[in-house]
Amino acid sequence: MTTFEAGDLVAGQYRVRGEAGSGGFAVAYEAIDEDSGDTVAVKVPNYAGSSNDRDVIEQYFLKEADALETVRAAGGNDNVMDLIERTDEGDTPVLVVQFVDGYELDDAIDRVGPLGPAEVRRVGIGLCDAMSFLHENDIVYRDLKPDNIMLAGQDHPILIDFNTATGFDGTDADDAGTTILGPYKPREIAEASDAEDGQGPWSDVYSIGKILLFLLKGTVPKKDGVDPRDFGVDCPTYLAEIIARATQTDYRDRYPNATSMKYVLEAKDPSPPPQASLEALGEDRSFTIHPGDTIGRDGGATTPSITLEDADEHVSPIHVRFDTSNDEAIWRLEDHSLNGTYVNTQTGWQRLLQPGGKELLEARGGDPTDRNGGDPPSEHALGDGDLIALVHPSYGTTFEFNVSQT
Repeated sequence: MTTFEAGDLVAGQYRVRGEAGSGGFAVAYEAIDEDSGDTVAVKVPNYAGSSNDRDVIEQYFLKEADALETVRAAGGNDNVMDLIERTDEGDTPVLVVQFVDGYELDDAIDRVGPLGPAEVRRVGIGLCDAMSFLHENDIVYRDLKPDNIMLAGQDHPILIDFNTATGFDGTDADDAGTTILGPYKPREIAEASDAEDGQGPWSDVYSIGKILLFLLKGTVPKKDGVDPRDFGVDCPTYLAEIIARATQTDYRDRYPNATSMKYVLEAKDPSPPPQASLEALGEDRSFTIHPGDTIGRDGGATTPSITLEDADEHVSPIHVRFDTSNDEAIWRLEDHSLNGTYVNTQTGWQRLLQPGGKELLEARGGDPTDRNGGDPPSEHALGDGDLIALVHPSYGTTFEFNVSQT
């Protein structure tokens, strides 16, 4: 069964109230979970109401299911739609997801008009938080635009559509035409045939910047480096400059990732966030590190800030992530790997291992404990001169960390 009517029971548990919305790949129904009494959304492939081929519809629907399962396994995020259950109704795949009581962003603007700068800033922080969460879990959204976002309340955005969330390797072309250059999509996404064109977390930064302009103005131009004040918007200088930087044509002129953009929105200061440096030991390579930057293996879904060649694939696609605390002088390293990370401090090597890596190691019969026989932490505060070794100190992927003095 591919369409439902009010009163239908889906998967023996979800009583349909009516259709909530539809798109090119899925149709959503508002329903009641008869076990819990909660209101949920039931999504199924939009075989009947879409002009896309059935195989394409199913491909993108299942892509969304996989992305939402990854989100759930990572613990979820307040600004990302929750997956409740993945099931079937006969031969039809079904996703049961969080029902968001609100409006799509573009519809909300039609109802209430452009938002004020304070509300726009809070929406931007929420979107950056969602994107940061996705990026650190090896997902890049690719198609961030107002009709993929629900606004719950005045300023709480929730991502609701994941059928284009995927990687930036240039091989996953959008058969259904989703790579058309629209006002929210940077050139490196629309011109995805060029795999060397710099796609990555900074691409979602561009989309966030364009969405913030839309929230202020109610429209958005198909141009880059947009300053809201050039379009008659009266907004604080800091917000105008953040949007102009986020929407630059060259991704190297934008904020490097959503964490860095969130940092400047929270600080109400468009200046680049704190920086640190890494030196690859045994190699003539050094790197500048920003909050939210990552190290990972080439070939994952998303593009880490520092990409390593690793034929044995012991380095994870997103292996570690850097961030700062409220005291920007204190940096921390977060392990996101399956094989662990080591930090050499004054007391010796400290092992870091996130819960998923611990579970995998235990399943393989390995020892997931640290040198003292306890559970290793998943993050560690960094200081000048600390060494960071991916996988193991003997693996050959070691970096020296230093806080930038500039």
